[in-house]
Amino acid sequence: MFQMLMKKKSKWFKRVRIGCFSSVVLIIAVSQIVSGCISFSKSDKEVVKFFEDQPVKPVSDTYTVDDYEMHYKVLDLKQPATFVFIHGTPGSWDAFIDYFVDSALYNKAVIVSPDRPGFGKSSYGKPVASLETQAKYLAPILEKYPAPRILIGHSLGGPIVARMAMDYPELVDGIIMLAPALSAELEPHEDWFRVPMRWPIIEGIFPKIFRISNEELIFLREELELMMPLWKDVKMPSVVIQGEADDLVHPGNGPFADSVLVNAPHKIIMLPKQNHFLPWNESDLVKKTILEMLEEIRSGVGS
Repeated sequence: MFQMLMKKKSKWFKRVRIGCFSSVVLIIAVSQIVSGCISFSKSDKEVVKFFEDQPVKPVSDTYTVDDYEMHYKVLDLKQPATFVFIHGTPGSWDAFIDYFVDSALYNKAVIVSPDRPGFGKSSYGKPVASLETQAKYLAPILEKYPAPRILIGHSLGGPIVARMAMDYPELVDGIIMLAPALSAELEPHEDWFRVPMRWPIIEGIFPKIFRISNEELIFLREELELMMPLWKDVKMPSVVIQGEADDLVHPGNGPFADSVLVNAPHKIIMLPKQNHFLPWNESDLVKKTILEMLEEIRSGVGS
């Protein structure tokens, strides 16, 4: 009987070892495929190709804050306003590349889209978990370009534009948050895989861009909790656009924003059948919202 039990146990352990080994091999294979096939930023050659037939083209600029070299693209036709687009995670400035070719936008305002710290050409590989610090590193853009300044943030870019509005209200005239992760309570509990992703024995399995993103997301709940007392300081026009079919950011972030924007004239737009990818799936609505906010700011509506 004992020998039979040991034999069964041995077979069970063997299956477990084979299963674990197969899982590791699968993870490595998928990660390598993902690393080779998916890019969250366009190459310089692809960017040149994208703009080659356009009548106007953005240029790159850089600046340094706390030894971080920050990079952004700007299309500046000397218009008396500024639209600043902040990408999510992972990502880069060209998440909003299509907005640079819309004359309805660039004939109204300077168009700016930075690489956030750690992404693209902004000190790549050195992510910054603190939303307060990210706001600090992005603020010089606001100081350089003209008011009124409207900030548009997607996903993790949402709480970042909110934090910029909290910390630099004199530099921000309006914010638009697209599928933003704002509520700490609604953040998914993902430590079960995000913490192991930081272990030296495991982190090398994953593409670098995902490891960079992980360094932001693992601390996001804590960062959002730090923002809670500061929502009362947001007093400029604010809009949240949220898809009710979003499976990456909880749709409840829309109602949450409505509950915390107590001192800001604001609008919450819930889209019943829309997912997380609003900058691309709802670009017409996003552009319309930006231009309407600009006119409202200039006319003093909602101020």
